[in-house]
Amino acid sequence: MSTESAVTPAQAAREVDVALGRLQSVVERLSDGDLHLAGRDGGWTVAQCISHINVCTVMWLGDLQRLRDDPELRFFFREEIGHDLMGYPPPTVDRAARQLQSTRRSLAHCVPATPDDLLARTVEIPDLGTMTIAEWTPLITGHLAMHVEQALDVLRDRDAMPAGA
Repeated sequence: MSTESAVTPAQAAREVDVALGRLQSVVERLSDGDLHLAGRDGGWTVAQCISHINVCTVMWLGDLQRLRDDPELRFFFREEIGHDLMGYPPPTVDRAARQLQSTRRSLAHCVPATPDDLLARTVEIPDLGTMTIAEWTPLITGHLAMHVEQALDVLRDRDAMPAGA
């Protein structure tokens, strides 16, 4: 593709905004029941499509920040762009270990690089409360640690915990 015909990121953002605006206009006229309809053959509901759009957007913006904070980063897993499809082959142990390594690297580079003005910003997470980023961060990382324990509990429950772990 020549650079003259390539879509710039700004153009792409404008184009997707038009599409998202069209969807928003339709959704604002739906009932709650309609929002949870899937196609006749199953698949995602309208609500699940919207959630996926939101998660993918937030994750991509986070990936851009990861790139800013970690100049040596050159790889993203598909889940790191919010695209974990049902039916995708299950991960291998090697892949799962690499995903954990990637997550750890991102946390190690990005969390300490958070500027003070951003740490002082107050944000609301509906149903959870309103706090500063500095206050939210330990809760978010604690949530991650809770899921670590959840995974380890599954292994313990299934007598699959490696010896010495």
